[in-house]
Amino acid sequence: MNIDVDSSAKCYSKEEITINSPAENVFKILSDINNWPSWQSSVAKAHIDGQTEEGATFEWQSGGLKIKSRLHTVNANSEIGWTGRIWWIKAVHNWHLGKENNMTRVVVEESLKGLGSSFMRNSLKEGMKKNLEELKSRAETD
Repeated sequence: MNIDVDSSAKCYSKEEITINSPAENVFKILSDINNWPSWQSSVAKAHIDGQTEEGATFEWQSGGLKIKSRLHTVNANSEIGWTGRIWWIKAVHNWHLGKENNMTRVVVEESLKGLGSSFMRNSLKEGMKKNLEELKSRAETD
């Protein structure tokens, strides 16, 4: 990853899951930002102009919050990560994909830093678990 999450942040979470689908399929779903609302129940809107590539910016809405993000890492079929801001809180969000036979081990990490971010710890952890389950459901039915 070009930018690592801060595992010492007051608001940090790391979750993982195994998905019965090839990494290429899982990466395709994760990197199709405009279609995030079709599989992530917490995402109301998402829009990127152009390609999903390092340096590209995108806007999305989750939990009623408008978020502006920038892709910092895009390595096909293995990792994708971005940074974002909500008010005065800065986020780093990274997805790692590992191939295991015809399945994919997905590890997702996020850190939030800034005033009030520590109050988001439980919602971050629960949200990430839910996103992984939704990703698994989408990938295993595609």
